[in-house]
Amino acid sequence: MKSFTNLIIFLFLSSTATAQVFTVDTISKTGPLEKRINLVYLADGYTAGEQAKFINDVISINDKLFNTVPIKEYKNYFNVFAIRVISIESGVKHPITASDCPSAATHPQSNPNNYFGTTFDAGNIHRLVVPSSYANINSVLATNFPLYDHAFIVANTSFYGGSGGTVATSTTNTNAAEIMIHEIGHSFARLADEYWAGPQYALEKPNMTAQSSPALVKWKNWTGAPGIGVHQHTGGTGWYKPTTGGTCKMEALGAVFCSVCKETFVERIHELSSPLDSYSPSNATTFNVYSTVGFKLNLLQPVPNTLKVRWLVNTEEKALNTDTFTLLQGSLVNGNYTLLASVADTTQLSRADNHLTIHTTNISWQVSMITGVQEPDVFRASLKIFPNPFSESLMLQYKLERRSAVSVQLISMNGTSTHLIQEKNQPAGSYSIPFTLNKYQLAEGVYTIVFKINGATIAKELIKLQ
Repeated sequence: MKSFTNLIIFLFLSSTATAQVFTVDTISKTGPLEKRINLVYLADGYTAGEQAKFINDVISINDKLFNTVPIKEYKNYFNVFAIRVISIESGVKHPITASDCPSAATHPQSNPNNYFGTTFDAGNIHRLVVPSSYANINSVLATNFPLYDHAFIVANTSFYGGSGGTVATSTTNTNAAEIMIHEIGHSFARLADEYWAGPQYALEKPNMTAQSSPALVKWKNWTGAPGIGVHQHTGGTGWYKPTTGGTCKMEALGAVFCSVCKETFVERIHELSSPLDSYSPSNATTFNVYSTVGFKLNLLQPVPNTLKVRWLVNTEEKALNTDTFTLLQGSLVNGNYTLLASVADTTQLSRADNHLTIHTTNISWQVSMITGVQEPDVFRASLKIFPNPFSESLMLQYKLERRSAVSVQLISMNGTSTHLIQEKNQPAGSYSIPFTLNKYQLAEGVYTIVFKINGATIAKELIKLQ
């Protein structure tokens, strides 16, 4: 999924900088650009004669990145590229303006003419290394790789430093890979430091909050798991984090990401990508009434594979955890059928309440014994139904990406159907609809709520209390 809004902004901003074409190397490619998360490394402080070193530095960092949980589990979701940006002079700027700078003998002052103006001493912190020319970054990306999803700068100096702003930055220090992976936690997964970086960095983040109650904290589903609790930041009264003692990479280099941070990465990966790579038939097709027609999904499998696949014909499950399904037309009576393939990632790395609701991808084919298979409809489930169990009321929330025909039914175990929404066309947008159910006099028991969008179906089990 590409960020075209960002691309338009970058194209506009790049008009103020000279567009320059550089060589783009493919570090790894698993699929089409439009169906992958495209990571792009940018060189800064590498001269024309140092570009081979840049590629070697990228490979070293990238190999360690994709050997890090949970990124290594989703390596099939990523393409990786490197842009050989050429600087006039080698190295990174060091103005010696930060109050914690080492002596000039240890780290000399320098002001090389590097392409992105990457410099130490940002924000009066010596190790905080940031680019100073975002116009150049925007121009290089817009000109050389506009379909990027995330960019990193590799700064050519052996001194320790990095940052995790909009574009993560790392030097080539011996800890370069660890620095970059930590900074990617900021820039890609939008995580906070789990050490106290100062009140200016105290914000609500997936792993930082002002809430102290274990029952209400945003990582409540992980509280009590090994190493996870609600710990006050040292020096940051009123702010809390899930780990302590340097056990998470967002606090200390060399550690692993904690469970809360792993979940955040997984949710971000699913936000940018889909496990459904392609499918067939992809167009309308006819068939002989006595023949068979095969349906197939090409999936991006995590490693190990945690995808759950369900095949349903008219809401009845017919097959599970297979990427192919065969429909024998002669076995069906004359009529119309809906075949739905539903793909969800059941990874144990995420306990997010809405993970399966938001990150389930569905593809639906309308099958007619007379006209054949219609062109399929692909959509992501974006449906919340609560409370569950319920008593006398339900709240239905959903989002439509385009104008759609919507209907909602509540079906009891004996097949009795209650229409909550008769089929109607609704424009794109977000909907929150309450239902008072006492008028239906529903008995205690198990029900199935069936949500249909343009004929495709999502079915969820609900429990009715007395």
